[in-house]
Amino acid sequence: MSEHAQPPGAVPGSAGTWPVKFTAHREGNGCPMCGNDFAADDIGWGLLVRRGEVSNAYLWRSGRVRGYSVVIYTGRHVAEPTELGEEDAAAFWRDVLVLGRGLEAFYEPLKMNYLLLGNQIPHAHWHCVPRREVGADPAPGGPLPFDALDLGRQNEEQVQADARELRQLLRSTGRSGVRR
Repeated sequence: MSEHAQPPGAVPGSAGTWPVKFTAHREGNGCPMCGNDFAADDIGWGLLVRRGEVSNAYLWRSGRVRGYSVVIYTGRHVAEPTELGEEDAAAFWRDVLVLGRGLEAFYEPLKMNYLLLGNQIPHAHWHCVPRREVGADPAPGGPLPFDALDLGRQNEEQVQADARELRQLLRSTGRSGVRR
């Protein structure tokens, strides 16, 4: 196998292959997430809604699921949660829970999905996805297809308005994410 973990004759990025530069990104070389300006309120992919203990939470612009958010570990490049010490791992999960509780309070989903994948961008980040009832969810009762989260863009005015509301909600909650 080559540096990019592609089988012979594979088309980079196609089904059954790893993304181009995946191995380099996994090692932290040119990682697209590490390239973000974590001090900014807008990283292009999403709008900052909360700075946590060891990560930032963003309301994402892509896909078709309103409220789709991502929590990105910001301490350093980490591809797997097993690379974190106990304290940072616990803090990372606390940051996810605070966002999850905020998303539940704001969107009132039927179910929340939490995904820590890294198959496209190998940097520790959680996808937090509010799931809804039949007719309002792209795959009720099942796993979300790739395109529901990554293809297309959500309505920018709605994303901006939701981000303002989520920031306010998350500011009014304590470290646990439960309203005081």
